[in-house]
Amino acid sequence: MREYGYTVRYRKQGSNKWKVYLVTNTYDGALWSVRWYERDPPKDRVAGKRIENVIWDIFPIKTLFEYKWRWRGCPF
Repeated sequence: MREYGYTVRYRKQGSNKWKVYLVTNTYDGALWSVRWYERDPPKDRVAGKRIENVIWDIFPIKTLFEYKWRWRGCPF
């Protein structure tokens, strides 16, 4: 199975819905981001509040369609 990249997602305690926070090409980059976010929680992009009491996890991008859809708005 080919993996096209990775998404870093989070969910609040007690919730089942995962929200995508970051898309990256390497597993090492995703792992570094998760460690950083657990130590220093980032701000929510919409509300501007710190994202606290969440579970961070890494999910692979498995299809070419999902890969292109995730990177559709990337400026570079």
